Amino acid sequence: MTRPCITVKHLAAILACLSFVLSSLLLAGSSNVLAQGPNLLQNPGFERPYVAPIPGKENCFIAAPWVPWYIEGSREEVNQGYRLVPEYKAAFRADFPGNRVRNGELSQQWFHSFGNFQAGVLQQVHNIPVGAKLRFELWGMTWSCDRESKGNCGGARSGDPSPMHFRIGIDPYGGVDIFSSNVVWSPEQNAYDAWHLFQVEAIAQKPDVTVFVYSYPDYRSQDNNVYVDDASLVVVTPPPTPTRKPTNTPLPTPVPTEAPPTPLPTPTQVLLPTAVPTNVPPTCPPTLVAKPAPTCPPVVMPTPAPPPSLASQLMSGQGLIALLGGLAAIVAAFFVGLSIGRGK
Repeated sequence: MTRPCITVKHLAAILACLSFVLSSLLLAGSSNVLAQGPNLLQNPGFERPYVAPIPGKENCFIAAPWVPWYIEGSREEVNQGYRLVPEYKAAFRADFPGNRVRNGELSQQWFHSFGNFQAGVLQQVHNIPVGAKLRFELWGMTWSCDRESKGNCGGARSGDPSPMHFRIGIDPYGGVDIFSSNVVWSPEQNAYDAWHLFQVEAIAQKPDVTVFVYSYPDYRSQDNNVYVDDASLVVVTPPPTPTRKPTNTPLPTPVPTEAPPTPLPTPTQVLLPTAVPTNVPPTCPPTLVAKPAPTCPPVVMPTPAPPPSLASQLMSGQGLIALLGGLAAIVAAFFVGLSIGRGK
């Protein structure tokens, strides 16, 4: 059976504790706790004060106002050393081997010996401009040693280490469910024995966002330790300026402007009529005389020509021929008569 670190019965106590811590921080004016400049996180360096946010929970001290989270395994899993509740506490600069703090006096650590865990820390941030692009950064380091008796973990170095599944995330909706699909995660790093930078970006969907640190070593190693320091949450790009949507308001009817006056034509020289003398009596209009209707000319019938005279007919072409023919016949008859008379 699994349960989160923050339960309903502990919620009131945690909020009261955090309110007290935040009030103390404001009164003290601690520059190490409050986020500086564009950093939106509180106590990004995991410095003092460390508080016990869960009443009755031993070995759980957290740099305020960060909040621990963990998943406790079933009875069977816990008996076999899986998904144990880790121990949370501060790491000091003087701790061996001297590199467990990156900056300042302290860093946050959680760990468990001879077992693994699924755990980390989170912080909710408020008053975020919706639509802003955020970047969450954190420096982390791990130490994982399978068995110190092997002699391969000298100098507190990792030996036969467990994969750590170490990553950070942002829930742009402000939720606290580590398994929510809304969480945007960075790539995983093992970060053995040296500080590694983790980075992830997301667009704020609500005024509250949550940042997570996640770890889950696979093996039940003798040493599985996680260290975190120097976190920041900054606005990379402000939300876009909303553009005014076009409306369906009709455009106003244009008012007709006064038409420009028509230019007058250029004056030209006009010839005035010659003055009519006033002493000339008026001329009467001519009297209209009706014209007679036109008459048709009389039809003149042709006068028949008088018949030709006998002489003109005899002298004409055909009369002449007939006359000559008659004369010839008379002459021929004369000579025929003469010849007959001689024969007698």
